[in-house]
Amino acid sequence: MADFSNMNRRKFINRSVLALAGTTLFGCFDRNRFKFEKNQVVGCFGDSITFAQGNGYVEMLQGKFNEERPELNLKFINLGKNSETVTGLTEKDHPGPRPYLFERLDQALDNNDIDVALFCYGMNDGIYGKPSKTLFNSFKIGVYSFLEKMRQRDIKTILITPPPLALAIAPRKDPEATSFGYKNPYPKYDEEVLKEFTRIILEMQHPYANARINIRDVLYGQDPCYDKDPIHPNKAGQRLIADTIFSKLAF
Repeated sequence: MADFSNMNRRKFINRSVLALAGTTLFGCFDRNRFKFEKNQVVGCFGDSITFAQGNGYVEMLQGKFNEERPELNLKFINLGKNSETVTGLTEKDHPGPRPYLFERLDQALDNNDIDVALFCYGMNDGIYGKPSKTLFNSFKIGVYSFLEKMRQRDIKTILITPPPLALAIAPRKDPEATSFGYKNPYPKYDEEVLKEFTRIILEMQHPYANARINIRDVLYGQDPCYDKDPIHPNKAGQRLIADTIFSKLAF
């Protein structure tokens, strides 16, 4: 069963709902690619797929830009956190409340003087359960609230879709389970939840959503990019994420 971990999360989400009122989130938008400027610092926010024990696509991006675009002199900071969400939800069988980005975001921004933010959430945000209108609204609010924080601090933002959940490669541990969570995801979590999260990311309208990058489609069905873990891409998958982001930004 999903719940918000404390009253502060509910208050934050209620304020965010009011902020969304009367705002157009979807429609036509500028699809021009984002251009880095020299000496920018890039803060990379996300869950464990971003954190990757400090050895994933963030670090690979640093290496690629150092090697192929050294004149930009970019610095990438990994600000990912294991298990984190932007919806404030936690499934029943998770060991304690999931970390909630907005409980640490201000401090992270105070401690790191960044010019550009990379945002990659979604995998944990549906807590591996069934789709619902309430769930999708919670994710929209989370993405929009992040963009509003970036607007307040004048930080350009690159939105990245969640990768797919590769259940075909690594099936659920208990196919008969009716209670869903990270150990036993809802069988159609990828196609009914993560696919919709991807659409939300790609169609989000906000003046500080300066680019949107689809990593779901490039990883979908790529067996060599996963091992026995359907959630976390392996080193080859992380490399494909880095290459995809680089191809959209390094020009």
